Amino acid sequence: MTTRVHALQWFCFAALAASTMACGSSMSATGPSGASGSGAVITGRVNMTGSAAVSMATRTPLALSVLPMAVAVPMAGSASNTVTVTVVGTGMSTTIDGSGSFTLENVPPGSVQLHFQGRGADAMLTISGIEASDHISITVTLNGSNARLDRRENSGRGNDNGNDVNGRIDAIDTGARTVRVGATTVAIPTSAVIRHGSRTLAFADLRVGDHIQVKGTRNGTTVTATEVKVESEGGGEDDDNDLRGAISALSGTCPAVSFIVSGVTVTTSAATRFEDGSCSGLRNDARVEVQGTRTGNTLMASEVDFD
Repeated sequence: MTTRVHALQWFCFAALAASTMACGSSMSATGPSGASGSGAVITGRVNMTGSAAVSMATRTPLALSVLPMAVAVPMAGSASNTVTVTVVGTGMSTTIDGSGSFTLENVPPGSVQLHFQGRGADAMLTISGIEASDHISITVTLNGSNARLDRRENSGRGNDNGNDVNGRIDAIDTGARTVRVGATTVAIPTSAVIRHGSRTLAFADLRVGDHIQVKGTRNGTTVTATEVKVESEGGGEDDDNDLRGAISALSGTCPAVSFIVSGVTVTTSAATRFEDGSCSGLRNDARVEVQGTRTGNTLMASEVDFD
């Protein structure tokens, strides 16, 4: 019995030591390869759920299985446990470090696709509306072939104009007319427009958990909004003319394209307005919100907003 206990203690110690070596040596994100010129900076935090988290658990020693499965933690000596982030169509790539973080520099302006691959995940995520001076911070949840954008914050390097916040409301201060999204406080003056689709909302209509996109100006950790766009999921505010979800079955040539969102066929035309991107930025698996006129199972889009 004593021999078995000592063996188990040695196993746990060795496993924890290997984990410390793997995580301690990669506390800062690996620098991107293939980056050149000037462009935006994207920093991210990645959480893993579902098949990606299970994949980690099945390969993790017993002593490490108590670690949170939502955190990306590479294991020593196993390349199969490395998650890479690649900017599709470029030579830019980096790896996610032990805290689940990464940094991509010199990202080209416009719309880019990020490809997350490794540890049971193989997923694409479209980031639109990138400007060369942007510093973009995102939080992403990976689950197998799905990548969900939970939060996005933009800040222009060298100026305070055109900043925006994209994420879920964590707290609301009605008296101060502010909401908190992650570490950012969003001040919403009475002059700011709050809308959901074609409807104008009041500040009192906002709820904790609502997904919002904010345009405004930043001062430190506070953004003063000029426009707030509410994109609630699963709430009672959606109507038959509003769709939100991932694009599939994309076909056609801009401006006349068609694709499927949440089982509904969406068509666009020269009259369709695009927010935070353009028609050429449409990609399968990109997440969008669409407003328009619905006939049967087809919706003619008047506006397409990239998430």
